Amino acid sequence: MTQREGIYKFENERIKTLQEERLHIQKKTFTKWMNSFLVKAKMEVEDLFTDLADGIKLLKLLEIISGEKLGKPNNGRMRVHKIENVNKSLAFLHTKVRLESIGAEDIVDHNPRLILGLIWTIILRFQIQEIEIDVDEENESSEKKSAKDALLLWCQRKTQGYQNVHITDFSGSWRSGLGFNALIHSHRPDLFDYGGLMPGRNIENLNHAFEVADRELGIPKLLDAEDIDTARPDEKSILTYVASYYHTFARMKNEQKGGKRIANIVNKLMDADKKKMQFENLITDLLSWIRTKTVELEKRNFPNSVEGIQGELLAFKEYRTIEKPPKYKERSEIEALYFHVNTLLKTLHQPHYTPQDGKMINDIEKAWRALENAEHNREVALREELLRQEKLEQLNYKFEKKSVLREGYLKEMIQVLSDPRYGANLRQVDATVKKHEAISADILARADRFNDLTDMCNELHNENYHGKQQVKERETEVITKWKELLELLENHKNKLTQMSGLMNLLREIDATLVTIQALKVQFASEDVGPHLLGVEELLQ
Repeated sequence: MTQREGIYKFENERIKTLQEERLHIQKKTFTKWMNSFLVKAKMEVEDLFTDLADGIKLLKLLEIISGEKLGKPNNGRMRVHKIENVNKSLAFLHTKVRLESIGAEDIVDHNPRLILGLIWTIILRFQIQEIEIDVDEENESSEKKSAKDALLLWCQRKTQGYQNVHITDFSGSWRSGLGFNALIHSHRPDLFDYGGLMPGRNIENLNHAFEVADRELGIPKLLDAEDIDTARPDEKSILTYVASYYHTFARMKNEQKGGKRIANIVNKLMDADKKKMQFENLITDLLSWIRTKTVELEKRNFPNSVEGIQGELLAFKEYRTIEKPPKYKERSEIEALYFHVNTLLKTLHQPHYTPQDGKMINDIEKAWRALENAEHNREVALREELLRQEKLEQLNYKFEKKSVLREGYLKEMIQVLSDPRYGANLRQVDATVKKHEAISADILARADRFNDLTDMCNELHNENYHGKQQVKERETEVITKWKELLELLENHKNKLTQMSGLMNLLREIDATLVTIQALKVQFASEDVGPHLLGVEELLQ
């Protein structure tokens, strides 16, 4: 295992451990929170993941927390009876809040994450959603905050001025325990001396606040000090517990009217947060697709055949008509979602939402332009390559056709020159010479045709035609036979030259013999002439 893999494994194991610790803390907190209501019905949850399986305690919790009657549960022990009870609970919740990905089977089958998610949804709906805080306490019509922001604002107001208390979140801000004590002291300063608390004694301060809240205010001890005195305390657990403080003090001061007014803003802020997350997830996925597709479109490792290029063009067409249009629609929806979020935030007088670098609208626009540029260039390249491949196929067809013609001619001429008949006399030799001259003129006149064949072969090879090896072998075979024909022609010429010389010699011999024969006849004649002049003529 490499060092990088080791680090990656360590980080994964660390994340898994932290997630399990967080689930464990939430389980304890949510169990205590449920029991704070179920005690009214003389019920108790011991194991949150198993005790809700029959749906009975879940139904009772919803009845108590909502004040509505949900009907008598089915006390049967069979699985179908349990699912019936849980479905009744979920059906009721569906009328109050939107539930996603949670089914009765998940609860009956003890799914830890979904059970915690269900209880957290109930807490949000019946404990936190109704919290409302006026930004301007002097003006009831002023801006409202909701959910975490509202509860956080309430905590900040109530702990303002308390030494060593700086509430900025629902996690690390509460680790010292002074925040909980300040909340209690701001409403009931008679219960203890805040100045007697010592900064740095986190466990002691936390336990003090939990015990006073439980004993004096009736706020159940949902948290353990050891779970809060950590580097990153669980936000949901602290939020649940602090919400109990809010509701207790709200009842004490009859602030329910203000709580209802802020619920709408809380929901809108929560909705805005949800839409922000949705926006970032969508834009991340779309940018990933765009960049991956751009790299794919920029590749030029095309198949080396007409059929392969036609396949690439078909795939390109499917990309344009099937794959790309939904992504273009998704892009429009992302832009609309971005403007919707900022419109919502503006109505809530919240800061303008600016996504982190790399996830902005102009990042999509820039990436999309690069995609379309790559798309155009690929189409041009594919069509140019198709034309090139078609040209090569035509050239190969022409080469093959010419090769067949050249081979037929070579076969015929080689056969002619391989069986030479020079003739047995001077007349026949002369005829053979004339025939050779005609054949030689015809053969040599065809040299350009064989050179053209070689040129076609070279072009196919240089253009990397997929069948270039077979073309080269065919060209080599034809040219070899052509050279063989030229060699036969030269040999034939040499032999004819020798034969012609011999025939000329024979012709001269024949002429000499004729002359000798004539002289012989004259010498044999006894006619010396009638007179001196006649004798002189004979002598001559």
